[in-house]
Amino acid sequence: MRRYFGEFNRVIGDNIRLAAKRLQKLGLGASVLPHKTALVIERPDAMPWADFSRAVQSILQPQRGSVMLSSESSGRTFICQNRGNQAGRFVRQW
Repeated sequence: MRRYFGEFNRVIGDNIRLAAKRLQKLGLGASVLPHKTALVIERPDAMPWADFSRAVQSILQPQRGSVMLSSESSGRTFICQNRGNQAGRFVRQW
């Protein structure tokens, strides 16, 4: 399992607990951190990045939602925003 820390803005329903439950139904491990908009997400080794990113993107509000994911193992950070030129795409930050 690979672990990611996600900081979310504008999830569907504006409820981070429901967002965690939705990710769990999609086959990911998700738990809410004490910070009100953050989750620890566990991606199974067998799940490709494309499926993982679609699952995470599915809990964002279509017009304004965004997320910043940080990988525990590699330290890489990815940002997905549903606004701007690259709406709905995960972009690696350098």
